[in-house]
Amino acid sequence: MAKNIVFKVPEFPQISETFIVAQIVTAIQLGYDVKILVRRIANVDPKSCFDLIEEYDLMSKVIVEDYKRPNNKIFRLIKWFGVLSANLLDLPFILKYYKEYSKFSLTHLFEWVFYKQFITYEIVHIQFGNNKHPIDKLKKTGYFKPKVILTFHGHDAFFPLNGFIENNGYYDDLFKYANIITANTPYLADKVLELGCPSDKLIVIPVAVDTAFFKPKKNNNKVSKTLKLITVGRLDIVKGQSFCIESMKLLIQKGFDVTLKIIGEGTEQKNLENLIKKYDLANYVFLKGSQSREEIRTALWDHDVYLLTGQATVSGLRESQGLATIEAQACGLPAIVFDSGGVKYTIHDKITGFICDEFDVDRVVEKVELFYQNRELINDMGAQAAVFVKNEYAQNEIDKKWEIIYSTLSDEN
Repeated sequence: MAKNIVFKVPEFPQISETFIVAQIVTAIQLGYDVKILVRRIANVDPKSCFDLIEEYDLMSKVIVEDYKRPNNKIFRLIKWFGVLSANLLDLPFILKYYKEYSKFSLTHLFEWVFYKQFITYEIVHIQFGNNKHPIDKLKKTGYFKPKVILTFHGHDAFFPLNGFIENNGYYDDLFKYANIITANTPYLADKVLELGCPSDKLIVIPVAVDTAFFKPKKNNNKVSKTLKLITVGRLDIVKGQSFCIESMKLLIQKGFDVTLKIIGEGTEQKNLENLIKKYDLANYVFLKGSQSREEIRTALWDHDVYLLTGQATVSGLRESQGLATIEAQACGLPAIVFDSGGVKYTIHDKITGFICDEFDVDRVVEKVELFYQNRELINDMGAQAAVFVKNEYAQNEIDKKWEIIYSTLSDEN
């Protein structure tokens, strides 16, 4: 019998979430029949996100979460009775499902029937904790049989979620009924445990890097006069790009020939533009917007040192792993990072780069100066970085961990 799995994803495809695509492809390569359940299809060209989307025809596997609920209230009520009549044998489970809600809504039945189509699947893999609904309620009724994996990615472990959802036992049912829960670093795992996750269900599995794609460029020794710094990620407070710019201000004041490229887009763009203008750094700091995976790799090959100066948000959220830092190291760049969140797990301090205390811009400047004065150190640490990533974060190595998890759950069915 064919193995099957449903990936529950908020929106697909997302340019910034290539790790989701990689996870889905892993399941396909392991022989699973895959469906991708989404609340909405993203308004982007799939070809601009990840070439694997087209290669594996992933858009044909997408199912939009459409309950086919009539907008007209009278028609909705009529259809509700029709749907209920057609599912009378499951009435005890439907009643249990309704008891999970504080208010009665006709929509709950349409929701329940929609998810009924997945009852024969072996595994439902939820990406992002706050994408759990209504799997936790369905499992609680005893009707929904698939094994459940919940993967946390970072922001979903910090409350208030999305700025307004409080933690009033928000994950309690899912922690109880999920079979396996994963986090990408020990840092994030600790945060999930603080929310009440049972330790015997929690596994740390890093987000992998495709080291067949992100790899050092041949004959790419650093010889240019200008030292070129780069950082990649959405323009967000948690990524701390403003501290990269603060570092650049000090470096330029000291007379160093350095540039900084910032790849990404987001809510902090205007603030970063203002900071560049304030410090008169338009000739040294360049905001390049969102770029494709191929463009990012080319940019990494053309630069010398990677920066990630992440910080905490008001809610305490920090970078849980920092995939771009690993991709940069895979391409042969040493990294200079703040000790924020789980980033410290992604580099080998003093071997593949340097870990600086959070907010310590002077320390970042000191390490950039070290690289500026010793270009061989860039080559040496960059070579170590590529080996480190291949050993610890290569896609084929992480895939082995997922093969064990998926096969174990499949064998239990």
